Amino acid sequence: MSRPPIPPRADADTFAVLDDALSALAERRGAWLGDEQAVIHLLASLIDQALRALPEAVTTARANGTSWDDIATLTGTSPEEVRLRFDPDSPIADGRWPWPTHDR
Repeated sequence: MSRPPIPPRADADTFAVLDDALSALAERRGAWLGDEQAVIHLLASLIDQALRALPEAVTTARANGTSWDDIATLTGTSPEEVRLRFDPDSPIADGRWPWPTHDR
């Protein structure tokens, strides 16, 4: 039996994970977290990577029987919006799927 979908939420756990990821990425890139421009760049990089991973996760979930309604709940949007964004047959879906997980 599958679990009911849970809407996304920001909480102490997501803050801690994001803070850890921000620190790790700053260390890898030699950035200083005291520089607000560096923080903006690093946060934008993490957001971009998450956005690149989401279509593949949705595609895999759909292949395993997850409904558009459940994906909408999990992403905090409507079934109509999630289908427009992730359904490969959508006229506005990104045709580059699956997105690479890193630049080559």
